Amino acid sequence: RHPDTAKTYSNMGIAHCKIGKYEKALQMHKKALRIQLATLGENHPSTASTFNYMAEAYNSKGEYKIALRMHEKALQI
Repeated sequence: RHPDTAKTYSNMGIAHCKIGKYEKALQMHKKALRIQLATLGENHPSTASTFNYMAEAYNSKGEYKIALRMHEKALQI
């Protein structure tokens, strides 16, 4: 996969989150994350952004502890 494919999945995740489809958003962000980790590595800014997007979805679902962990992962990058 290519990092641009990850960006597309991420954008789809953002759109799903905006319309309230949080599980679908998380699926898209997880696909993006897998590609980013394989192609860009865990210390890339795009990877950090995906962790933040995932945190937003978890936060919207009321899963605040998981959201906090995602934000913490982003901060470590």
